[in-house]
Amino acid sequence: MPARAEHSLSLAGQLAEDLLKAWISGNPARVHTELERSSSVPIKAYDVSEEERRYLLKAVAAKMRTRPGLLEVEDRDQDPMLSLCLNLLKHLVAPRIPAGGHFRLH
Repeated sequence: MPARAEHSLSLAGQLAEDLLKAWISGNPARVHTELERSSSVPIKAYDVSEEERRYLLKAVAAKMRTRPGLLEVEDRDQDPMLSLCLNLLKHLVAPRIPAGGHFRLH
């Protein structure tokens, strides 16, 4: 049986995933919409971990919004700031490890 991670994304994780998908699509209107959604997410959440994730998401979205020609970058490695933003979004999409728990593959 192949290893798989079982998890559900938090709101921050779902918005980060949507933003990554929009960026990959290269559709400027979709990217703009997802940047707006990510920028307007409320910080207040059910736990401190989710609040931190939302704060990070908002900061990444704000940085991406100030980047001129966001979709014109052919090689993200040539733009360290964009590369960092995309890596942070990927981190937000990654499975969460429960407090005091360990991440297990099934």
